[in-house]
Amino acid sequence: MNFRLLSLAVLVCLALPACAGAPVVAETKPGAAADTAPLPESEQLYFDAIEHLAGGSLVEAEQELHKVLKLPSYLKVTALARLRLGDAQYAQHKYDESIETYLSFVQRHDTNDNVPYALFMVAKAHFQLAPDDFFILPPQEELDLGPVQQARSHLERFVRQFPRSRFVTEALSLRDRCLTLQFAQHEYVIKFYEKREKWLPLVFRMHLAMQQFPSRSRTLANYELLASSYGKLAWRTRAIEMWTAVAQRYPEERARADREIAAMNEAIAADKAKGLPGDMPAELPPCASYKPETATESEDS
Repeated sequence: MNFRLLSLAVLVCLALPACAGAPVVAETKPGAAADTAPLPESEQLYFDAIEHLAGGSLVEAEQELHKVLKLPSYLKVTALARLRLGDAQYAQHKYDESIETYLSFVQRHDTNDNVPYALFMVAKAHFQLAPDDFFILPPQEELDLGPVQQARSHLERFVRQFPRSRFVTEALSLRDRCLTLQFAQHEYVIKFYEKREKWLPLVFRMHLAMQQFPSRSRTLANYELLASSYGKLAWRTRAIEMWTAVAQRYPEERARADREIAAMNEAIAADKAKGLPGDMPAELPPCASYKPETATESEDS
């Protein structure tokens, strides 16, 4: 094997990135002293592209990688060129394009060792399309967290498929950020309803949040808000059950819970004395029967 082919083999071995999104290390061209024969066009273009990518000349790198991909597909650098094209697009914040390129790499080179990296980068690109952690939430009807759900789905699939990958730790961290953003939307909507005293939609939205995000949503403040909302709706049996759960889970709140329970019982008795049912009508959507204080979910899903 001459030096040029040996260098290309080393290039392939070194292709797996040290970390996702990290600057690409330029592979070294074969030295003229070692091999005076000119490089094949595909290799020359690829090396030039890698040098531009490492130097931050992303547009030039992308253009050269596109040229490599127009050459015959059996060439050794084709797979690497497609992968690095995804990297160049990602670095330029062309996240939609990078997603297509990484997925094309996976489809065309499904046995390549870089497939886990490409799939992880698909998830990262989806996350980059999502609102930032510190964004100011717009009105609920304008809020689109579709990219967050896409990123989360890809991340969860990646972790299941490649549990030993070196990218798993970062993938789990990104998944946690996705969950945080998704739960933030629930919080926003709940506060929106609370401010406008829309108690029934608040109850159902809180139920949904507690089903999907139990570790984040089942707090004392949310239990109290839910119990209070039941009371405002005259859903007094559920309010009593909820305040009882609060007293059991948070002994320091027992005195307040006892007062609320007594008030609910008095209201029920007063209504029944007037010939009224004393509780919210039973004709409610099926989700009304959900009881988060007795549910078994423990992990956000």
